[in-house]
Amino acid sequence: MEGLSHQIHVLTLVIKRQRDIPLARSKAKLLGGICGFSGTKRVQIALMASEVARFLIKNTGGGRVVFFLVCASEASNASFSGSPSGIMVHFIGKKSCPVESYTNEEHGDFTRIFGPMKSMADHFQVNPGTGEEGFELKVVILGGQASCDELLKGQERIRQQLFRDVEESYMENLRAKHEEVLSLLKTLSLKNKELDKVNAELLELSRDMESLVHERTVVEFALRIADKIRNPATVIGGLARIILKRLPKDFPDREKIEAIYLEAQKLEAIVKDFEGLARQQERFLTQVVLQDLVREILDAWEPNFEKKGINLRFHTAKEPIRIRANPRTLKVAILHILKNAVDASPAGSDLEVNVEKVDGRPVLEIVDQGPGISSDVKTRLFKELVTTKPSGTGVGLIMVHHIMKEHQGQVHIESSPGKGTRVRLIFPERWKEGKIEGPF
Repeated sequence: MEGLSHQIHVLTLVIKRQRDIPLARSKAKLLGGICGFSGTKRVQIALMASEVARFLIKNTGGGRVVFFLVCASEASNASFSGSPSGIMVHFIGKKSCPVESYTNEEHGDFTRIFGPMKSMADHFQVNPGTGEEGFELKVVILGGQASCDELLKGQERIRQQLFRDVEESYMENLRAKHEEVLSLLKTLSLKNKELDKVNAELLELSRDMESLVHERTVVEFALRIADKIRNPATVIGGLARIILKRLPKDFPDREKIEAIYLEAQKLEAIVKDFEGLARQQERFLTQVVLQDLVREILDAWEPNFEKKGINLRFHTAKEPIRIRANPRTLKVAILHILKNAVDASPAGSDLEVNVEKVDGRPVLEIVDQGPGISSDVKTRLFKELVTTKPSGTGVGLIMVHHIMKEHQGQVHIESSPGKGTRVRLIFPERWKEGKIEGPF
């Protein structure tokens, strides 16, 4: 309700029978005493509760009386000791009760019943209800002598006092929380859908990474074989060719030497085929707007930022920054750097992501406020399987390094213990045709 900073539900009473009226009166009086109202005010609050409870039984077939502790909105800081405290009583009928019926002979005089309450209350709101909505009355009374700090800290003790001899209200209080639980479940369901989407994207990226590792392993293996075959095949083929030039055409074993020469040529052709595997990577390179690629990754990771309370600060140049890239492999590299930054970042810290041009070269920069990296570890990051995580393998940064080499770019890391880490992925100003780095 507007004007109140805290509303703490403490008790719900079911109003069905005449004997429930004294219970509503006694609990209202007890709560008034707990809040520190004067004796006269406590009597007025108790009288209000019994009169409205009687009204609910007579005009709406019964209902509920819900009691709240409240603090006024002036309590905007961490301490509520100087803020007005009080109670709110929410009366809810089983069915509607039109305003015009309040004044007829059957239902009594509305002014007589509710007039004194309105003059006593700091907030008074009546809703007669329509259709399926039942009658509602909310009354807020401030001015209790008990401080808000005392009430907030003692709310469990207050509930225990109010719950004595109120067996039926226990289940009703659980029902009163039902809508709140449903709302939380709905929120959790939406969050779970977002997480499922992120998990699906991470699974896809994981498969891409596995495919990339497999592809690179095959190419590397092929190039190693080609490197081992190239020299012997060239030597054998060259010697066979020289021998054939010197031998007469009617030499008895000439056919055998020719066979050796032909097989050596086949080996040289196989070597060229192996080397072509690395060159085939170039066909996956297309023109990409770097900002769009980074936004796509950040949007997918938004639930991860929210989960850890990380404040993302994304800055980018206004004009599109275009690079030549393989989007699939470059996503893997960026995602790995981003994941390292999120893992290292303390909860509630800032994470900066910048896309800009520096000296004409496209640069993606990711800056975290984590614990940083020692100089000893930093010098070994791209040379060995180094990791600072208990469950890490250290292969990620080596892969990032080679993906950037494939894009004719570089990875720069600035970090020191206690000062966070700044990672820059720097791309070439101009693509050098024909310069494709080999796999790791």
